[in-house]
Amino acid sequence: MSTHPVAFVDEAFIRLHQHPGAYLFAAVLVDADDLSDVIDAARQAAGPHEEFHASDLYRRGHIQPIEDMLDTTEAHAGWTLMIAQAPLGEHQEAARQAALTQLLHQLNDQKVRDVVLDTRASPREQLDTQLQGRKINPSDLPDVTTYRRLVRSQQINARMRLQHVDDRNQPALWLPDVTAWAFQRALVFDEPQWWSRVASVATIHDAATGRELSLTDDRTAPPTGERGPQIQSPSAQNSLSSTSFYTLNGGTTNRAQGPGYLYNALLTQAMDARSASSAVALQASIAALSANVDRLTTAISATTQDYALPDRSPAGDADVRSIAAEGGAEGLGTHREPAEPELG
Repeated sequence: MSTHPVAFVDEAFIRLHQHPGAYLFAAVLVDADDLSDVIDAARQAAGPHEEFHASDLYRRGHIQPIEDMLDTTEAHAGWTLMIAQAPLGEHQEAARQAALTQLLHQLNDQKVRDVVLDTRASPREQLDTQLQGRKINPSDLPDVTTYRRLVRSQQINARMRLQHVDDRNQPALWLPDVTAWAFQRALVFDEPQWWSRVASVATIHDAATGRELSLTDDRTAPPTGERGPQIQSPSAQNSLSSTSFYTLNGGTTNRAQGPGYLYNALLTQAMDARSASSAVALQASIAALSANVDRLTTAISATTQDYALPDRSPAGDADVRSIAAEGGAEGLGTHREPAEPELG
């Protein structure tokens, strides 16, 4: 009997001056039977670091653990899913929940039963939650609300479980951490070499429509059933690897100048997908309206026939003369002249 995959999820976001921004979710799916091996591999990739956050390690110049963690993700991920909500919009929390909604839909399609999401609660908040006897950290409540709404509306399977876990206690969460960071790095600095290490086992989807997006020409087909990706799409044959030299302080794009090429290309795809989706929805609405008009016209026509007025054809000439004669005879017999006044 096959087991359902487990999804480990972390996030990243882009919120910069003169930049449309984005909210990103990375989900790394692994077989439940392989979970212990994945945890051991993640710890080995982290090396001497007891905690792993790619952004912190990068700022401190520790590149090797990042590369090793990306290679570990590529080796152990059954599938890596990126959800991109771009642009970010005015309300970051709304962008997060929109991306989470699409993520849970995608994971539900893959028959995922356990979704392990890195908590946003600080250690102090987690402790306060425990001391107060509560089950949910206040910082995680918006995610749980979104999850419950989808379950109650039967958009996702009620057997799917969402749990928030501190990545300090779950090394498997280090895989989506480095994946989200690599994708963020590509969008902010036009540095695709990090993302290219996991691109062969990853797909990118627009949060609003669920449509598949791509960075340049590198994509893989989503898995069928509970495993994948098994077959690459034709566009996945080209690598994202670049021969450019990247430094630790900015890559090829100065982010003060606004979004770079990769971000703009991704945003264009997302907006095109939403326009196409809106056009399809509009056509469906017009078709439904036309069908309703046809049904209403048919109903009105049937009602008119059922309640037709009786035939009132004009009388013939003979009937007219007969009626006139009868009226004349009756008039001669009944007409009285007014009496003359009596004289005294």
